[in-house]
Amino acid sequence: MDAAALALVTASANSLVSLMTSEVWAQVKSGVSALFRRGRKCNVVAIEDELDESARELRLSLENDDCETQEELRQQWRGKLRRLILEDPELVAELRSLQDEWSSLEARKGNTIPTIHQNATARDGGRVYQQGTGTQNNY
Repeated sequence: MDAAALALVTASANSLVSLMTSEVWAQVKSGVSALFRRGRKCNVVAIEDELDESARELRLSLENDDCETQEELRQQWRGKLRRLILEDPELVAELRSLQDEWSSLEARKGNTIPTIHQNATARDGGRVYQQGTGTQNNY
């Protein structure tokens, strides 16, 4: 999987989890179900049940300030989306379309997750230090 597809999968998983507790969840869930339905022969009812269970877990984690569960859900759906795209790379365009839609929904919700893209190459014993956010101190 190329870096652009992997970045798309990561951003999509982040958006998916972010929108699980929003008023547009039914719309988002429908898009994910359709993506999996086209991607492989799977039990769409099982995917929808997993989505509902993830949304329930997320609501509980938000009530308890449990950031670990939120991150686990992001990783769980990142893995599912990554495997789906590996099985059928033609779904990248459809996932990109869903991600564009979800980004606009997140912006309206006022709950955007910043996307950071970094590329670096070190050669001949060089070092690369990268940081997405915060303060970096090199001593």
